[in-house]
Amino acid sequence: GELSEIATDIIIEVLRMSSLDLKFFQPVIQVILSMLPPLCAKLEAQLSQGVENALESDADGILQICRIYVETGECLVPLIMEQSRNEEVLNILRVILRCTDLPRQEISSIPFEFWHRLANEVCRHPETDAKIDQFQGIYVELLSVMIRRCTVSPNEDPFQADDDCTHYRQRLLNLAEDCLEILTPNSALEHLLKSLQDGQRQGVVVQEAHFFCLSSIGAKAEVRGDSVLWQLIQSLPPLISKPVDDATTEGTILHFTKKTAIELLGHLSKWLKTRPEFLRSALEMISSLLLQSAPPGSPNHIVERVKQVQQSASIAFKEICYAGRSQLPDLVPQLTQLYVSTMALPIRMHLFIVDGIGAVVAPLKQDDAFRSGLEQLVMPLVNGIQSEREKPQVLSEILDRLTTIIRQIQVQDGSAKACCVGTLISNGFWPVVRQTLEWHPSDSKVVEKSCRLLKHSMRCVPDLFKPLVPAVASTLVPAFQSHQHSSYLYSAEILANTYASDAEIVPVLTSLFHQLSTHALQCLVNAREHLETITELVEDFYGMFERYLRYAPMIVLEAPTLPPTLQLWHDVIFVQQKDAIEAVIAFIEAVLRLIAGSHKVDLRFADERKVGHGQLLRPHALQVCPGLVVSIFKLIAGVPTRYVQETLPAVIDCIRSAFPQEFPSWLEAGLKQLPPSVASPAEQLKLGEQLIRGDDCMVYDGVQDICYRCEQVTLRNRGSTEGGGSGGGHR
Repeated sequence: GELSEIATDIIIEVLRMSSLDLKFFQPVIQVILSMLPPLCAKLEAQLSQGVENALESDADGILQICRIYVETGECLVPLIMEQSRNEEVLNILRVILRCTDLPRQEISSIPFEFWHRLANEVCRHPETDAKIDQFQGIYVELLSVMIRRCTVSPNEDPFQADDDCTHYRQRLLNLAEDCLEILTPNSALEHLLKSLQDGQRQGVVVQEAHFFCLSSIGAKAEVRGDSVLWQLIQSLPPLISKPVDDATTEGTILHFTKKTAIELLGHLSKWLKTRPEFLRSALEMISSLLLQSAPPGSPNHIVERVKQVQQSASIAFKEICYAGRSQLPDLVPQLTQLYVSTMALPIRMHLFIVDGIGAVVAPLKQDDAFRSGLEQLVMPLVNGIQSEREKPQVLSEILDRLTTIIRQIQVQDGSAKACCVGTLISNGFWPVVRQTLEWHPSDSKVVEKSCRLLKHSMRCVPDLFKPLVPAVASTLVPAFQSHQHSSYLYSAEILANTYASDAEIVPVLTSLFHQLSTHALQCLVNAREHLETITELVEDFYGMFERYLRYAPMIVLEAPTLPPTLQLWHDVIFVQQKDAIEAVIAFIEAVLRLIAGSHKVDLRFADERKVGHGQLLRPHALQVCPGLVVSIFKLIAGVPTRYVQETLPAVIDCIRSAFPQEFPSWLEAGLKQLPPSVASPAEQLKLGEQLIRGDDCMVYDGVQDICYRCEQVTLRNRGSTEGGGSGGGHR
């Protein structure tokens, strides 16, 4: 009879239950296994009419059979491992493989997770080598299936493929990773190259599929001088340079194959760097592509194709520059000329070019060559800023390029290179940032990019950036007072991280912290009813407090803003945005750990300064923590995000460690915030005992138990409200 979706769901649920205890559920599994041969026969009968006809007439039935076989396979992975030569087991694997090879994405993707799990299981088996040998045949077949399923349609424009298709091909590459676990990269590469050779006459789409798979497998294989892959690498530049007729379907497929070939060259950069002539040939060919543009008057889809190819070329350019940086110093003049010539490309492409050339310039050993290369990268940007004054988007892109360059640079303190970088920052980067902030103080994107450039500049040459710190601080304060961009607070964090141990800079940091925290705190207090709308400010405000407490604790301990910042814990603990609550909890835990460390029984080996800091914090936290515990249980009752549920046990444990005497009474008040149906008085007593006396694992389990109970109560209440109709109301 027909296999319905509901029947399949029931079988799958039974299989999932059975997987928990194969021995106990063996009778059930035997019944399900007895159902498989008829399903297999039905599938074979359908496919014998031709795959496309079968899918056209009963795709849903085939999908249900696939689901059952895959779930059976996942349930029986231990059995498959033990009886890998058993004909019944092999037949299950063959059917799953057949399903993986069906030309319908929603069916063929169902087994992906099974193949991943099986590969992992095979590789971690005690007698790994013997097991791997037994499964190699099936994974060689899976590799062939993967190539076929990667093949694009010869009748459609692959440049216009939707996201689902792109995602599917990416998942197939993940399947290649599983094949590598069993076959080894070198063996998989040999199979793939032989398959490419055998499939040469099957057309360009088959060639493109092999290129696509090679981009993953070739990159992981060991570089060998006698590999056939070198012949392929040598053939790629001529293929990529070949002109195409975009007006024809064949031309479109060839254009797409060129794009994949470019990506393959980038992924094979570790091969290219072992043969300088190949490396330079590839780089020259890719550079010429970056300088091309669509013919004037081209339709939009042609322009889009050229952009996609150039995007791939820019990424490959970066990968080749990174891999071959030590062999390319003499090409710096040509590379910097390319950099200037491609400045009009979209920023997402040009940043890869900047990154690649920066990787070549950064390690230059000769001081003059380094200075010249760096100036050729930086000065066109610095000099061009005035003409782009009215274009915040362009200014953001200039800042992005400068950041990409400076991130590459590593210099020794006091060296000629360091002086060169310091001069560029003082005379170039800092004036650019200051002017940009003056021109566009309200543009959050410009501000973020400016602060990011400052961060990487000070990290590159902190000693030479030091003279700029007072000017930077005096810029940050009024800028933040005018526009509350959280990036300013993050910049203050980085300054503390970098200069907290410098006595000359500490007064600047103190003033900066007091002024920024005062204004930011006022903003948060004013918005305490809707903090969810300013989560970035919450994140960077508490991030700044945590960073200063770590690197410059006395600045925080003497700040007038400390007590109200702790009081605000009662409100900010309800913010659910991940980065914001992460910063809040990090600060809470930092405070509580200092307090806990200040009253240990044996302080002989404790850090006296930290003990003193904990003692200074204790009275402030003592005022706040009773309300914090109450807030935490209110939060739990409201069912917070899974991430928050995972972090709360550690917070409760920190409160308990910091205030062991006071914690039981605070906990009692907290548990009263839970709905009565969550836990009876007796259960509350038991949970309270677990949270007071248990180790950190018991605290975690106890909090998770409470979270689960609250979740179930909320779901029941929601169900009864919805089921009660318009007259139900709330109870």
